Parts: sequence; C-alpha cells; structure tokens
Amino acid sequence: MMLVHWGNTNTKHKNSTTAYWADNWDDIPLDKRGNHPCFDPRKDLVLPAWKEPNPGAIWLKLWARPRNNRTTLFYFNGNLGSAYEGGRPEDTYSMGIRQKLAAEFGSTPNKQGRLGRQHAADVTVTYLRTEKYYEELASSVFCGVLPGDGWSGRMEDSMLQGCIPVIIQDGIFLPYENVLNYNSFAVRIQEDDIPGLISTLRGINDTQVEFMLGNVRQMWQRFFYRDSILLEAQRQKKLFSEEAPWSVEVSKLPDDDDVFATFIQVDLVLHYKLYNDPWRQDFLQTKDTRLPNICSRTS
Repeated sequence: MMLVHWGNTNTKHKNSTTAYWADNWDDIPLDKRGNHPCFDPRKDLVLPAWKEPNPGAIWLKLWARPRNNRTTLFYFNGNLGSAYEGGRPEDTYSMGIRQKLAAEFGSTPNKQGRLGRQHAADVTVTYLRTEKYYEELASSVFCGVLPGDGWSGRMEDSMLQGCIPVIIQDGIFLPYENVLNYNSFAVRIQEDDIPGLISTLRGINDTQVEFMLGNVRQMWQRFFYRDSILLEAQRQKKLFSEEAPWSVEVSKLPDDDDVFATFIQVDLVLHYKLYNDPWRQDFLQTKDTRLPNICSRTS
C-alpha cells in the first residue's frame, strides 16, 4: 500500500500534472523513471491533506451550517490562470481545468474586463483572496475541488466547512474514494462537461442535496487530523506552559473518527476489498519499473 495525496491513475492525465518546473518529471528519460501510474486504486490510499486548524471556523461550527444559510450555489476561490491578474502564466497549470471553469463561470472580471460566459448571481468563481474564505465556503451548497500543481487541498476545505464537494479532475482519486461511497456526499463532473456544470447542480433535487449535506456533516472529521493536533497541543503546553487557542477549540470537538482512525479502519477494509471487489480487477496495472531483472520478484 502506498499512502499519497495525489491519486492519479494515469487513465487520462498520463504526463506530469504540475506546471512547477522543479517537480515536473516529463523530461526524465523513461529508462530512469519507469512507466507506471503513481496510484493503484486496488491497493493504495489517498489521505487527506493536512489543514491548519482555524479556531474561528471550529468555534462557529461552520460544517454544521444548514442549507437555508447557504445562499451561494457554487463556490471556488483560487488561482485561475493567465487571464487574470497575478494568475499563473503556464497553460498547463491545473491541467487547464481552472481556466476552463473561469471562462464559463468567472464572477470577477479578467484582464479584459470580462466575466465568464455563463456567470450567475449565485455562482462565485474568483481569484480574489479573502479573509472570510472559510465563511464563504460555509455559505455555499457546492464547492469546487480542482487541482492546482497536483493536489490542492480543496476537498478538505469543502468537507471541513460542510460544503458538498464538486470534483473536476478526471481519473484522479480523492481521499478514501476507492473505499467510501462518494456518490452519497460528493459530485463528480467530467472535465469536458464543465460548460454544463451549473445546470447539473441546479438539477439535483432538494431531497438529494439535504441528504448529501447531512452525510458531509456526519463525516467531516474523517478529513481532519484532530488527534494529531491534540497531541501537538499537549507537547506545546508541556514545553511553553500555555495552551494554544486552536487547541482549546479542537478539544471541544466530538470524539468522532478522524484521519488516523479512518486510515486504520480503511487499511483493514481495503485489504478485504482488494480480493473481493470485482471492479478492482478493471484497474489491473502492468508496472514497467525499469528496474534490473535482479530486482524483480519474477527474476
């Protein structure tokens, strides 16, 4: 089992998925790096990214905010590429996905002063940073989960603020996606279907939306490193003889399963599913590691 943050199966995006040159491996010869996906959903696991605890968000219990307090239909805030001030200049940034989203639904003018082709009053797609980022997520029903230079942490942002994740990254798994029923709390949109995104979201009936929001509220702590944070709080208290504000709020959270507890559970489940789920056989991968024969099991 490999534990990763980036579950790229290479079923669509077969090259390096970062525009950051220092991390890009496209120019490394095949005989040096091998030819195989970084992630095998039959046996590997994507873990949530670490998110620094925000005392205000925890105190306000943003994950529990009800539907009637979520007035924005869809929300995404982040770098949108070269069409916007301060945007990343590379066409390959985010594999072009954020750029496509902004071209359709951008709610902030680009360098030419234009909004997205299908901009709407209840849709926010912006590059403008805000100190109320977490509150704006918690004021939204659906939140975009799009890559940056590889994984971006937007899945965790959505879950921790009680927002239904809308995933747009073909062939790339999110945390626990090969074990959990993502259809019960998230929406996947194919990259080619971005123009129909908002129509798709408006077409989800209220009962289903409430069901998905309820599931997000039930499992958000599985995307949060609560126990690790509390251990760090104990260490700092012993070292500095004072308790950090964030640790006080985290200690008040229910004793539900967090990332580590979920990993232990999933490890057992995944071992069983590896040999019993028929769909996993469809992901059978032939690894060309370019290792000498003496290093191969079959040699």
